Amino acid sequence: MSDADCTIFECPKCQSRRAAIVASSPPSAKCAACGTRYPITTLPDPDDINPLKLGRGKNKKKRTAAPGVRHRRDNGPEELEVTPVPPPSPAQLGTLHLHTESLISSGPDALVRATHEAAKLSKKFGEEIEARWCLPTEWLYQLGLTHRARAQYALAWRPRFLAVVALSRSIVLGCRAAKVSRPTVNLHRRNDPDFDAQVIAAQEHAVELLHDVAMPRALEGDCEPIFWQGIEVGHVRKFDGRLQIEMLRAHLPNKFKTPGSKQPLISGDGNQVLVIDAATRAELVRLRQEALHAMALKIDNGQALTGQMAGQVVERDRSNGRSADSGNSPSGV
Repeated sequence: MSDADCTIFECPKCQSRRAAIVASSPPSAKCAACGTRYPITTLPDPDDINPLKLGRGKNKKKRTAAPGVRHRRDNGPEELEVTPVPPPSPAQLGTLHLHTESLISSGPDALVRATHEAAKLSKKFGEEIEARWCLPTEWLYQLGLTHRARAQYALAWRPRFLAVVALSRSIVLGCRAAKVSRPTVNLHRRNDPDFDAQVIAAQEHAVELLHDVAMPRALEGDCEPIFWQGIEVGHVRKFDGRLQIEMLRAHLPNKFKTPGSKQPLISGDGNQVLVIDAATRAELVRLRQEALHAMALKIDNGQALTGQMAGQVVERDRSNGRSADSGNSPSGV
């Protein structure tokens, strides 16, 4: 073994190289000449040396781990210090988002309060309100004369029911929110035309609300959060192209073709495709079925005519055969 592969014990006091190892933890030796005890440096086991990591980490401090505990390389903190970004407010998204968000988040209670406030202001400033839009209808007045408790109960659940229907267009959800059964609602709608008109108006309001919610999404986009390591670090605004196309078709049908316009759409390869609605498609199917039925009748008539002509030919052949037999028979017996 060469000197480069060996650990040379040299006494720091007398520079003697005669020494004996007296301890292994920590490694130390004792000089045989002067008796000085000094620490020594040992080489690692050749079997434990990784040739891929030679020359790395020479200046790093060696870490000692407890027995049985695996040492994990320190790659830095698991989570960096990131400041979360607050989501933008509806006002920052746009005016349409601001009003629709306030209307939906306030819920049915705010809608009931707004209706009562509008009725008070109309009464204060002399604005006329149709009787069918007032909560105490004529039928409830008549019901209060005979069943006062039922009339008071109707005045309690009707506002909540109408408010939920106006936000969801669902009779079932309105019944659950108002804590009333579906047969009770159907009975009131049959007997009270004004209440039935109020329910229909509430459902139309829900449809308008759906349109109003779709409009800001088409114009102002949707704000989606961006997460990094579970932390909301930003937001991105995305637009739904399909929704924008449908809104354009709904509001500009003359310019943006919609089903039922009966105007051919010419594709890139020159083929013409006719866009029709369901009624026109049903009419075309009916006409096609009539044409097929007429064709079938024509075929049946043709087959019958062919069969009749074939029968006439057979009968003629038979008559010709009898005539030939009578001409060949002997005469004058």
